Amino acid sequence: MIKRFTLPEMGNLWTDLHKKSTWHKVESAGLWAKATMGEFPMDVYDLARKVRITRKVLARADELEKRGDHDLIAFILAVTELLDDMVKPHYHTGLTSFDTEDTALALILRDCLSTILPKLKHLRDVVFERAIEHKYTLQIGRTHFVHAEPITFGFKLLGWVDVLDRHIRKLEDLAVEIGIGKFSGAVGMYTLDPEIERLACEHLGLRPAKISTQIISRDILSHYTATLAAVANSLDRFATEIRLLSGTDICEVAEFKEPGAHGSSAMPCKSELGNPIKSENTCGLARISRGYLTPAFECEVVWCERTLENSAAERIYLPDLSIIIDFMLTRFTKVMHTLVVFPAQMERNIWKTGGMVFAQRVMIALTQKGMHRHEAYDILETLGKKVEHGTFVMPDGSTFRDLVYGDFTIAKLLSREELDDCFDPKTVLKHVDTIFARFVA
Repeated sequence: MIKRFTLPEMGNLWTDLHKKSTWHKVESAGLWAKATMGEFPMDVYDLARKVRITRKVLARADELEKRGDHDLIAFILAVTELLDDMVKPHYHTGLTSFDTEDTALALILRDCLSTILPKLKHLRDVVFERAIEHKYTLQIGRTHFVHAEPITFGFKLLGWVDVLDRHIRKLEDLAVEIGIGKFSGAVGMYTLDPEIERLACEHLGLRPAKISTQIISRDILSHYTATLAAVANSLDRFATEIRLLSGTDICEVAEFKEPGAHGSSAMPCKSELGNPIKSENTCGLARISRGYLTPAFECEVVWCERTLENSAAERIYLPDLSIIIDFMLTRFTKVMHTLVVFPAQMERNIWKTGGMVFAQRVMIALTQKGMHRHEAYDILETLGKKVEHGTFVMPDGSTFRDLVYGDFTIAKLLSREELDDCFDPKTVLKHVDTIFARFVA
């Protein structure tokens, strides 16, 4: 992933130095297990783990790879050159490349989730706090991007909290699923005693695979990818909503702009009007994230016990996806934490159609007085069609609300006070506390 979207903590997990240091950690765990089983003294493990993987070791491995055309073998040879003679006969003995690589990958992916999960939980907390803040902030609800009936802005955000809660649970489950290692050899039939695998995995804090071929089944990596891509997909949805509500014609929210931030190289007023570029950036990165679903699912398909077409793709999509999600969470959390909200504009927008959004309430009130529902529906629909589309007023300036108050049939059944209640946006707040009570901080 390019540096622009790589944050240090996550980026460091995917450096060559960290990957190969983790390879050595896995190899050392195998030695610990063998020593525990009594195959040789524990001194062998102690001597091996004292070796530090440095950039000099990586450079030597790169040099050896040019001759041998195998990165894991080159690494083993480079490390072996640094090992005590007592250790050399035992390092990597009985293992195949992906005993080391897949087990190390599980450790790296688990660490990725340990970085991502706290950020996801922090975003959830930020969105929940903003939801509480705007629990009673009236806003027009929109279906098909057309005015429907009033909601509150906090209610909208609470729906996002519900989504984030599900993602948190799924990532917690994924952290358990991804924590699988293997020491089962070339085709999974165990050159080593399976007890060595159990002990080595336990030493690393992993579970041994119940069964593996030369590799651990890639459906686990497909699940990892799909779960992270689903997070990106939801962030795309949330960021799209921020973009829509930021539009000048709606103008209900705006991304916070740091002093001195510019909006356009050509249009000076954009600095004040405010392009929602951070949310747009989040949406753009979500598109990349979803794109990794295809290679992840295709990499599950290998021939027999092992082919290599998955390797190149996994070197790209796993780090890139992990890095992107980490960046998206950080960026969108800041958007939500600093989001500027315009409650007065939200209330103005409720009345943009002259009260048409309260037609259902009037209809229900009429049915409670004995009018058939279809009759009430037809009366209100006819009144709604009288106003000009776009301005939502009559040529004389009358609004839908005026027409309702002036309709003889309606006036016979509903008093002015009853109509006032129908057109009161605050009646939407009646059950909002009940809905919020379903969630905890």
